[in-house]
Amino acid sequence: MIRINNERVGFLQDTIKKQKKRLTKAPSGYLRIAERDGKPQYYHVESKSRGPGQYLDSKQLDLVKKLAQKSYDQKVLRAAEQELKAWMMLASFFPDQTLEEVYGLLSPSRQSLVCPLLPTDEEYRKAWEAVDYEPGWFKKNDPEYWTDRGERVRSKSEQLIANLLYRLGIPYRYEYPIKIKVNGKTEIWRPDFMILDVKHRKEFFLEHLGMLDNAEYARVAFHKMMVYEQNGLYEGQGMYYSYETAGAPLDIRYVEAVVRRVLSKETGGVPHSFSTAPAVETVPLPDEFWGEPE
Repeated sequence: MIRINNERVGFLQDTIKKQKKRLTKAPSGYLRIAERDGKPQYYHVESKSRGPGQYLDSKQLDLVKKLAQKSYDQKVLRAAEQELKAWMMLASFFPDQTLEEVYGLLSPSRQSLVCPLLPTDEEYRKAWEAVDYEPGWFKKNDPEYWTDRGERVRSKSEQLIANLLYRLGIPYRYEYPIKIKVNGKTEIWRPDFMILDVKHRKEFFLEHLGMLDNAEYARVAFHKMMVYEQNGLYEGQGMYYSYETAGAPLDIRYVEAVVRRVLSKETGGVPHSFSTAPAVETVPLPDEFWGEPE
């Protein structure tokens, strides 16, 4: 099996096709740029000409741009062709199977007799899901929402998200505790969902911000997002968000689209260790929103 980045190869092939078509409409010759008194001067040099070329004044700026674009397009085309050639050469060196796949290709009877070097995706998933942790706490009079997996969550929207992940067979942990630096101190925070990308064996977080039309909630939420970034959890890189207001309830289809998009490509995932965040402005925050100190 050839193991190349098919998405990149397809992009290169498409780029080559587009650049070749674009160059057929480009003017002949090329652009020469000289400087005089610190200002650029443009000359149109025909391909077979040996002279300095025809001077192009400000009225011919459109031709100047087309010639400059032609040169750029030619360089892009060469780079794309060279990279595509390298990918094709690289593909010929890949084995029919990777070492991770060897165990999965054995018969069940042989699998029972050997100890694999690396866990299979299913074994990795089971081990990840088996991790035990202390769940977050609820106030006595908090409303109760239970997921199809049998866990308690804090809102109807979180219930919808949890059930979506469960229905799609995507491993997740609800309010899994992580260490975050806030004002130089380590605190335990609980992002709503830690999700496992089994294929790439990486994790990412999904936070639901459900009352953004409430001014105090929005202030706290955006401050929280800032602290996440200072700890290396950037939106679109390890951290993703869903949003909701009273007038615009959660669209679970949007959440599904985000999750599917993240899982369809290799992402940076959650950093192996969270960096120490710089000091941030002290803001009084409700304990139940941030989490408990370590």
